[in-house]
Amino acid sequence: MTVEIIGLLSLIVGVASLFCPPSFIVYVFFASTLLGSAAAFVLDSLGGSSLSPAQLLLGFTCLKLLSVQSIRKKSLLGIRIGLPGFWLLLLAIFAGLSAFFFPRLFAGQTYVFPIRFSKDAGSILLYPAASNLTQTVYLGADFVCFFLFYGFGSDPIRQQQLRSAALMCVILNLVFAVLDLATYATGTTELLAFIRNASYRILNDDQVAGFKRIIGSFNEASVFGFVTLGFFAYTSKLWLLGVRRKLSLTLSLLSLLALVFSTSTTAYVGFAAFFAFAYVETMIRTLRSSATIEATIFLIAVPLIVPIVGVALALNADTSAYIQSIGDQIIFNKLSSDSGIERSSWNAQAWQVFMDTSYLGAGNGSVRASSFPVAVLANLGVIGVILFGLFFSGIFSTGKSRRFCDEAGRQAAQSACIAWLISETVSGASTDLGLMFFAFAAMVCSSAETNGPPAQSGKTHPPLSVVRQP
Repeated sequence: MTVEIIGLLSLIVGVASLFCPPSFIVYVFFASTLLGSAAAFVLDSLGGSSLSPAQLLLGFTCLKLLSVQSIRKKSLLGIRIGLPGFWLLLLAIFAGLSAFFFPRLFAGQTYVFPIRFSKDAGSILLYPAASNLTQTVYLGADFVCFFLFYGFGSDPIRQQQLRSAALMCVILNLVFAVLDLATYATGTTELLAFIRNASYRILNDDQVAGFKRIIGSFNEASVFGFVTLGFFAYTSKLWLLGVRRKLSLTLSLLSLLALVFSTSTTAYVGFAAFFAFAYVETMIRTLRSSATIEATIFLIAVPLIVPIVGVALALNADTSAYIQSIGDQIIFNKLSSDSGIERSSWNAQAWQVFMDTSYLGAGNGSVRASSFPVAVLANLGVIGVILFGLFFSGIFSTGKSRRFCDEAGRQAAQSACIAWLISETVSGASTDLGLMFFAFAAMVCSSAETNGPPAQSGKTHPPLSVVRQP
């Protein structure tokens, strides 16, 4: 095992957090989820797999938060039968069992593109691999993350701290994007080497049509685009609900700008799908109930601005030709490119694995795909699809029959999860949606419900509504 500088720093901060209020480790952990290209430790015994700072700090987060009795009790309540945490727990257990038994049960009976993939290698016969262990550990960490923040977010004050931690992540993500561009332009990219030390390839010098592809603190533009799309969804939803209007609008527009300059196909396709979804959802909510001023502006402005911008770009021959060139490279001709053909072959082989294993899957961590639903089918089979489906139905329907103290925060976190799920459906390689996704999912489900039944004095509780803040 190799200890990196960022690993030592993470250890020091983790130990210090044990002597600080719980909110400190929450902010630190949220920030660490952005270090997607960093390795705290390199595990040579597992083929050079990297342990990220977020995974390391998750252990300290667990120690600190579970030492608080109220958080511990609420976390345990989150895994009651029928709740999203319960289905996620079953999923993590099943993933572990499948990772051990299925690669041995179906060994040599089908071909797979492995998780630890080399461009020089094609599909190989299915056999147990180190990725079965690492991917199962990742999914287990996802459950622990959800479990902890469900309990932490059950208190109204801590719930606001979660929202602040999420906004801090949005700001830090933009800061890393600026640093990425600045160090590239000045030839000082080595300054970020200490957070770009993971064992996988770091694509920090790619260009498209003369643009430097932004990767921020991640290993490639597609991952940066994936994360930024969720942050755009989170801040734009807060703005639509009239919460911290100036800050949320500013962060939303800056995230959108960063998304555009990431030149990521996944980000562009995901944005188009999410934007259409957000517009329809806002329209339906407006028809059903009163809307904020921001939502009204959004509904009116989009049909007016989009055609005007489109016509303006089309009238400028040079600009339209340049945009068309970019679009051809990263969207329209993507499927016919070497990368597109390769990814299509991953999905085709993953589907074949699903069929060859009698719909049981090859075991968590066995198969690489290029779409999250296909990856779930190939690795976890029908059972995994059902458990994931029950978990998603819980986080995307939470709130219809319950009263939440922070309805705006719940809806914003829910929008981020929807955006990330759309993006992963486009290009997700494995069953792991990442710690950030499950932290936001916990914010959706735990978003501190009002405690207990209505008061017995005959007074009724005022209806919950989104509170407009300056």
